[in-house]
Parts: sequence; structure tokens; C-alpha cells
Amino acid sequence: MQISRSEHTISEIVEGFDKDIKINRDYQRSDGIWPDTARVYFIDTILEGYPFPKLYFHQIYDKSKKKPMWEIVDGQQRIHTIIDFLNNELRLSKASQKYSGCYFKDLPDETQDAFRTVIIQVDKILSAEKYEILEMFRRMNAYTAPLNPAEQRHAKYQGKFKWFAAQLADKIGVVIEQFGILSSKQIMRMADVEFIADLAIVLDEGIVSKSSKSTDDIYKKYEKDFENEDRYRDIITSFFDTLALNFSELRNTYLMKTYAVHSFFCAFAYIKYGIPDGENAVGFSSPMGDIKYDKKTIEQMLALSYAHEIKDLKGEFREYVDAATSTTTKAAQRRTRTRTIAQIIR
Repeated sequence: MQISRSEHTISEIVEGFDKDIKINRDYQRSDGIWPDTARVYFIDTILEGYPFPKLYFHQIYDKSKKKPMWEIVDGQQRIHTIIDFLNNELRLSKASQKYSGCYFKDLPDETQDAFRTVIIQVDKILSAEKYEILEMFRRMNAYTAPLNPAEQRHAKYQGKFKWFAAQLADKIGVVIEQFGILSSKQIMRMADVEFIADLAIVLDEGIVSKSSKSTDDIYKKYEKDFENEDRYRDIITSFFDTLALNFSELRNTYLMKTYAVHSFFCAFAYIKYGIPDGENAVGFSSPMGDIKYDKKTIEQMLALSYAHEIKDLKGEFREYVDAATSTTTKAAQRRTRTRTIAQIIR
């Protein structure tokens, strides 16, 4: 087996499609084409200048055309998505923040030119039998780290909720990292996507215990239709915007532990928007209004964080501290922490 590594522009790849490049169905996925959410996310990745996986072609001899051809071993969905976009058959949705609502023809001329000239890395496999190509991919995958549950879900599901969580993670990732909610390493392993799914469950079901089943269930529930997508996105985004703008003093404190932020979000969402069974969970009727972020509120939140840090089980915030030092993802502890924070910020 020989591999020739090369680079081609998008225009060169598209011009060669059908003429010099063909599809081998044996190598392609059997579960259908990408949904539009995935296709838009991929095009936006290119437009924003982020890297994406290389393509793999296999050189064969086409007897009908009497010339060498390139079979697509890996990259069919990417190529088809690019072609559809260039042919104005794919309209960008809210998954593209900058170009939402645009077909390719709607982009500025300089953006169109830049898109056409994006460089794609291509590995061309020469003088190889099919079994050798399959062995190559097996060996490549043998050295990857085992997938954690969040990564497994991202690989398993291709529906609307998967892309909602991934796109929202891109949008609020800076706050999540800068405030010390998750580390860079955790974000690279998709812990931010799993965290967003956990927040969406609050809006869907109220304050419940965290489990793999509940996370899987929301991916399944909104696999095809997700009518609350805009509402959930707006509420979660509003929370992190409020955190960044009005609670910067809490950065890297104990209140920025993921389970504490979860409770902070529950209190925020209950007070401003309402959540299922919120009154019974939190213990008082929501005014459905704004939250407080004045000096006194910040001071109380910092005091709450300090009580947690020193594990003060006798002071004013003893119930919160107990719920933050025992099992942290059960519904009862989540409700206790949420009630304490809601009383401070309402």
C-alpha cells in the first residue's frame, strides 16, 4: 500500500466529482444522509475557518471510462454537502450564527471566493486491495481513546437535539471555560455538550436526578422534531450571558462547580421563565420576573460559596452545604441547592 498526501481547493474537488471521482457504496454509512442541522454545521465550520477531517480516496482503473479514477473511501457526506451548498440547494439555519438564512449566492463575493479556495487535505491510497484499506482504518482507530458517554452519544445520535447541544456549546464555551465551570480537557471530551443536555432536561422535565437514561431520553425525544429548540436556546444563552455580565465575581469560586451552576441555572430559569413542577421543587411561587444582581446579592452569593468551601454545616447555609457535599446529582440535593440560590437572587 502507498499513500500520496495532497491538498486541493474546494473548487478542484467539486470540478473533479463525477469526472474523476466516484462513490463506492461499500465504504459509505448505511444510515442515510446527514440531516440539515449537521450539513449546516459542517458548512459553517468551513466558513468560520475551523479545520475538519481530511478526505480519503482510493485509486482504481475504470474500465468503462478507460482511465484511472478516484473512489471516495471516506468523505462522501462532506463532498455532497459542499456541492449542495454551492448549487444553492442548502440554506444555512441558526446553526450558523453569522450567515443564518443564507444560500451560497447570498454570501458576499469575497466570502464566496474564500469558500471556493478553501484547502482540503486528501490522502490518496495507491496500489491497495479493499482488505488493506479496511485494515488501514482499523489500525487508525486502534490508537484512539475509548469514547466517554458524551462522545458516544455524539457518535450515536444524528438528530436535532445532538446538533442543538453541539452548536450551543460552541456559543457559550468561552464562559464555561473562563469561569472555571469545566476545564479545557473536559471540554475537549464533550463535557460541555453533556452539561447543556443536563440544563435542557431542567426546561423539559424540571429538577430531576441526573442519569445516563435521562440524557439518552432527551436525545431520542428530540431526534426528529424539536419545537422548543429556540426557547431552550434563548433561556440557556440568557443564563450564561447574565453570568458573564453580572456575576463575574463568582468566577472560579465554589459556585462554579458544575453541580452548583446547575442549581444556579435552575433558580434562574424558574424565577424568569418557570420550569415544570418548579413551585413544588423550589418551595415558593415564582414571580416570573427579573433576578437581582445588586451588591447585596453578590455578597450573599460569595458568602454561600465560602460556606461551601469551608464545609460550614452549622451556619446560615448549612442545608445548601450539606446538599453540595453529599450526593450532588440527585433530585433532592438539587432542589435544596436551587431553593437556597433562588431565595438569594429573586
